[in-house]
Amino acid sequence: MIARLRARARIRLLIPPRRRALDRLLERTRYGRGLAARLTAADSHRSPAGFVRYSTGCCLAGAALATLWMGIPAALGGAAAGGIAPELMIRRRTAQRSDRITEQLPDVLAGLAAPLRAGASLPQAFAAAAEEAEAPLRSVLDGTCRDFDAGVAQDVAIERFASRCGVPPAVLAARALRVGRQAGTELARVIDEVGETLRDRDRLARELRASTAQARMSAIVVAALPVVFLLLMSAGARDQASLLFGEPIGWLLLAAGGGLEGAGILWIRKLTRLEETS
Repeated sequence: MIARLRARARIRLLIPPRRRALDRLLERTRYGRGLAARLTAADSHRSPAGFVRYSTGCCLAGAALATLWMGIPAALGGAAAGGIAPELMIRRRTAQRSDRITEQLPDVLAGLAAPLRAGASLPQAFAAAAEEAEAPLRSVLDGTCRDFDAGVAQDVAIERFASRCGVPPAVLAARALRVGRQAGTELARVIDEVGETLRDRDRLARELRASTAQARMSAIVVAALPVVFLLLMSAGARDQASLLFGEPIGWLLLAAGGGLEGAGILWIRKLTRLEETS
C-alpha cells in the first residue's frame, strides 16, 4: 500500500511539467491565445491545455459510443459529435455569463452612483460597488479596482471594465462615464440615467423573449426529430443503418439530409429573429 502511494506521488510529480509544456505551446499559437480568452469569457477554470485534452477525450468517447451503437462506419460522425460538445458548452457558458452580467449591471451602476453622490472618487465608488456585487460581475469590478491601484488612467480603466464585461450595455455605461468625466458633469446623475435606460432595455428584451418562446421551442423540436428518428432506426433496423453508414449511396443521403436539416434550422432562426425585431 505504501509503495503504491509513493508510486502515485511520483507520477503526480511527472505530470505537471507535461501540462506546462502543452500550455506554453498553446500560448505561442493564435488558437491557444484565442482559446484562453474564450475560456476566461466563459468563466471556465480549465486551462487551454486542459480544454484540448477534454475535447480529445470527448472525440474518442463519441467515436467509441458510435462504433458500439451503429458500427465502425459511424465512428467519424461520433468523433465529430464528441468534439462539438465542448465547443457548445463554452458558447452556452459564455451566453449565461453575459446574461448574468447584463442583469446585474443596472444594480452595480446604482452602487456606483451612491458613493459618487456622497462625494467619493471614482476608484472609491468602484471599490464600494465591488464589495456589494455578486459573481460574475464582482471579479470584473475587482479587476478594475486593481487597475486603479496600479495607477492606470481612469479612462483606460473604464475601457478595460467594459472589455472584461464583454456585453454591449457595459460599453454604453463606460462610454457615458468617459463622456461625463471629460464634460465635467455630475457622474452620479449620468450613471443613474444609464442604469434606468438599461432597465428599460432589459424589460423589453424579456417581453420579446417571452413572445417568441413558443416559436423557439417549436424550432428545437423540429430540429431534433430527424436526429432522434435516425438513432431509433439505427437501434432497431440494423440493415437500413448499415446501408446509410456503410454504402456511398447512404453517405449521399446522409449528406443531403444534413444539408436540408441545417438549412431548415437557419431558416427557422431567421424567422425567429425577424419576429423579435418586428
